Amino acid sequence: MAEDMNFPAIKLQVSELVLAGSNAYAEEALSEAAEQYGDLVVAEVVDSLEPQVAAMHLSSYDGGKLSLATLLISPKAWAESLAFFAATWSADMIEDDPEKLTESLFAHIHGIVFASDDPERRAALLHEALATDWGTTAFAVLFSTARAEIIEIANEIYSRGVQGSGPTTSDHDVIPLVTEIVHADEEAWDRVLFELFPDWHPGENHLPVKADHDEDDEEEEEFTLGRSTRELLLRLRKQVPGKDVSKPGDRVSLGEDIFE
Repeated sequence: MAEDMNFPAIKLQVSELVLAGSNAYAEEALSEAAEQYGDLVVAEVVDSLEPQVAAMHLSSYDGGKLSLATLLISPKAWAESLAFFAATWSADMIEDDPEKLTESLFAHIHGIVFASDDPERRAALLHEALATDWGTTAFAVLFSTARAEIIEIANEIYSRGVQGSGPTTSDHDVIPLVTEIVHADEEAWDRVLFELFPDWHPGENHLPVKADHDEDDEEEEEFTLGRSTRELLLRLRKQVPGKDVSKPGDRVSLGEDIFE
């Protein structure tokens, strides 16, 4: 790190701009730091941000509007920031417009994972995120929008194995994420499946395939096992930490001062 760089000042500047809602100016500050000191310094600054601050900044960008933070944040720091993505959601928002929240979550996760063409970075991002309870729930939210495709892929993998399973013909937006997880971290794939389908016992029974009914059929739930998108969104909101970011099995209760 350059000896003449005021690292704490840059970190403070970026943090204050993000908390003030000035993400564009925060991005300018990161760009100026990159020009003067290089990307490695910016990566250190981004990784030193409080996870809730990093979440606020990263949530302003997606695959079509990348930031330096998107490209340079470490997998571990991103996984910690993901815990705070749902901090601004209310129960009413989840009930009234789950599709909008899910689209926002998808844009964020997809943008981070596919910002780089480096397969090792993608694998590391997925591994760190899916090693947490909130990351597992976040991916389950996305996969809940493609239940039929997830069921098809899961059954095929457990029948033939990862290497023996063929590519799906589905063009659903979440499929590239599924493919990355399956080939990068099979245990993480299992954890996401259990979050979405908690009653499934792999090796003992296949995931149930919905009968040929209309989508609005009143008996739909009889043929669909698993948590709904709304239920998963609520679970993700409840996993927002109070102050400290914790690992699986060590969740903390919600607090009113998560941005302090």
